[in-house]
Amino acid sequence: MTHDELKDYINNFQPHQRETVAKQIIDSELLAKAFDTHEGKMILNNAVDLISSDVTQIVRYCGENPPAEAVKRIYTYAAEINTVYKLMTDWANILIRGSEHKEKAEK
Repeated sequence: MTHDELKDYINNFQPHQRETVAKQIIDSELLAKAFDTHEGKMILNNAVDLISSDVTQIVRYCGENPPAEAVKRIYTYAAEINTVYKLMTDWANILIRGSEHKEKAEK
């Protein structure tokens, strides 16, 4: 997408919406470029690995301990999974919103 195409697309929105649309496109581009690097892929893989490891720990604690004790021990792992999940969901939404705008701009 060229600068002029982007400008024309953004100008189709109301003035109060233009900044938000431009930010969504820019954020999406930056995140996509970051994930396309070795370091970005490592960050994404580490997030997935963290969730997998925490799920394994939860299953292990549940299998080895009485329910009341297991609940106390798995809370930290569940909270960590939730935090990483929210971060990954945010990343996905950034990429999706930017992609949708870019597709519409190219039409």
